[in-house]
Amino acid sequence: MHEVTGPNSSTPLKQLFIKEEQQSERYANNARILFTFLYFLAGFSIRNEIPDFSFIAIISASLVNLIYGVLLHFHLKRDRHIWWLKYLSVTIDILLLSIVLYAFGTYRTFKSEAFLLYYLWIGLATIRFSPRLTLLSGVLSISLYLLIVFLAISRGTIELGTISEDFTTPLVSDSNIALRVIFLAFFTALAVYISSIYRGIAARAIREELRKEENAQLTNALDRLRSTQKQLAAKNRELARLSEIDVLTQLYNRRKIDQVMQESLDGAQRNDSPLALILLDIDHFKSINDRYGHQMGDEVIQHLAEQLKDNVRGNDTIGRWGGEEFLIICPDLTADKAMKLSERLRAAIAMIKPSNGTQVTGSFGITFLQSDDTTATLLKRADDALYQSKNNGRNRVTML
Repeated sequence: MHEVTGPNSSTPLKQLFIKEEQQSERYANNARILFTFLYFLAGFSIRNEIPDFSFIAIISASLVNLIYGVLLHFHLKRDRHIWWLKYLSVTIDILLLSIVLYAFGTYRTFKSEAFLLYYLWIGLATIRFSPRLTLLSGVLSISLYLLIVFLAISRGTIELGTISEDFTTPLVSDSNIALRVIFLAFFTALAVYISSIYRGIAARAIREELRKEENAQLTNALDRLRSTQKQLAAKNRELARLSEIDVLTQLYNRRKIDQVMQESLDGAQRNDSPLALILLDIDHFKSINDRYGHQMGDEVIQHLAEQLKDNVRGNDTIGRWGGEEFLIICPDLTADKAMKLSERLRAAIAMIKPSNGTQVTGSFGITFLQSDDTTATLLKRADDALYQSKNNGRNRVTML
């Protein structure tokens, strides 16, 4: 027999058993209060047939039981668990029952069905799902029954006899008493067995509920984890994108365009395919900043970025190379198409109309991948081409 209650009850299974035991204790306490009133009624009904001290004993025992039942009722409403309280309750129940039975004080007590009340209190112990408590009830019932029999014989209330018993005689056979003790012991063993079965059924039901609850909690936790992982992945993608994007233009920044240029160069050399690089610079950008302020300079850069995005091909990659410089990587682009694309971009830039009405133009440098090129040599030629456009009067395209 394993008890789940005790000073250190803390596991979910124990806590649920405690709640079930508290509920069972409420049922038992309701029966206690009901039988207390029956004790009162029984005492007053035989008031004239028993001595005064017996009547006082019955009323006093009943009053103690009633007070205990009322106090326990309010304690149970507070849902505060005291692990030893059920043992105290059973002890008081059977002790007061024995006092009441003995206080009747006549042979009829030992020949009537009043003895069956012991069975009732043993049965009530089983609803707490506690075999140990049920065993205690049985041992107390047998012990106190033998005690009141001994006291009744000692006081002459009953006499042991071997003749056939008549209800109106004080003779009680020893075999009758022995059989009652044997039956009470047998019932105690049966009640302990039933209590153990109840306990096992309750434990399985509670474990099943705990398993379902744990599974539900685990499912919810996994759902929350997946949701968190998705949100984290989205945030990471957003952070990765932001780390590659120039805030002002929403184009690739220098670090990312460097990476794309290296990947494009490697792919073109591996596939022996053409690759064009277009480097452009806003003409007289410093004078725009100096004359109109950096806010106007930012506006010009934003307008230019929009024009570039609107006019390049779908597989071209644009990046902000420097303050007012932009780099366009154009795979699979021949010389004549590169020239046409650059001229289209130059014309689009010239159409930019900032809020102050200033004229915006751009200078372009174009170069193409050669077999022994690196990103450094490729960029050097594009920069040289751009430098020539600047020296030749700006707002033009130069190809090297």
